[in-house]
Amino acid sequence: MYKPENRQRSFYDAVYENAVPEGHFLRRLDGLIRWERLEKRFRPFYSDKGRDAHNALMMFKLLVLQFLYDLSDRELEESARDRISFRWFCRIDPVGAPPDYTAFCRFRDRIGPDTIKRLFDDLVTDAAHAGFVVDKLSLVDATAIKAKVDIYKLKKPHDGGDSPDGSGPGPGPGPNGRGGPDPDARWGKKSEKKPFFGYKAHAAMDDGSELITKIEVSPGDAHDGAFFPEVHDPCAEGVTADKAYDSAANFDLIRESGQRPAIIPRKKRGKQRGHVSGRYDDFERAYYYGKKKCRPRIEHKFAEGKLWHGLGRARYWGLTKLRVQVFLTALALNLKRLVSLVYGEARWEMV
Repeated sequence: MYKPENRQRSFYDAVYENAVPEGHFLRRLDGLIRWERLEKRFRPFYSDKGRDAHNALMMFKLLVLQFLYDLSDRELEESARDRISFRWFCRIDPVGAPPDYTAFCRFRDRIGPDTIKRLFDDLVTDAAHAGFVVDKLSLVDATAIKAKVDIYKLKKPHDGGDSPDGSGPGPGPGPNGRGGPDPDARWGKKSEKKPFFGYKAHAAMDDGSELITKIEVSPGDAHDGAFFPEVHDPCAEGVTADKAYDSAANFDLIRESGQRPAIIPRKKRGKQRGHVSGRYDDFERAYYYGKKKCRPRIEHKFAEGKLWHGLGRARYWGLTKLRVQVFLTALALNLKRLVSLVYGEARWEMV
């Protein structure tokens, strides 16, 4: 049964107010987002009958903290139990216990990745309306996410028979007989000599604000360029990406959207020159040379996600649950960046 948030103030609020200073990162984040607007997204997942469930907004805030500070479900429960800033941010009853760690898994499964994606889109829309999204240049790229699999213990190939070089057997059936612990993961390549087994996160980032505006997930064998329409931001004036996105279809999509392309073209086989003039006319060429230098900035955002927020390795098995992880990570990165844009230094620190 759905339980609304308790907004009645108590004696303990004064204790919280003194324990969480004005300049605290979570206090700034709490005042920046209109959290009550998010409750409408959760209401359809609850019945009007039965025992009261944990407040959905409190549970969602706990998930935000989990991906902001890269915590496991058990670590999140412990932090919500003994960290006053966490309890204040999530409006946990001062004399009550936080949700059990198993409740977080059930809540993620209940709302699913599509709801989290809509919450992510809502945040980006609000940021754009507030003037934070500059929309001058969109940076598009993909990054590898390693599956939660020990590939050295898997001996038999998948039914599809994929491998690091695309020719021989890769990780295959495990105890469940369905292609190993993670049947959705696939072999992909960062480069010719750097294969990985897992997934890819595809993203678009606004160059001016460094906010992620589009995000999607695929198995590791998906081609970056094929997912360009999924992360194409039609609001930006221009789009830049690496040579993996060099295709006539992607150039046409950009130009049909009234945007200026700055995708790095592939060199033609056996030729060292002419690949740029083959994609750009004289007018577009100056824009291309000016904007292609901005493209590596999105790699810094991926590095931040992997270093501080667990983006480099899957927490869960399966594409559906990994989409939850990636969407929540992107949401956490944007929230952290918004605090920095509004207040300057975010003063965000790892637990």
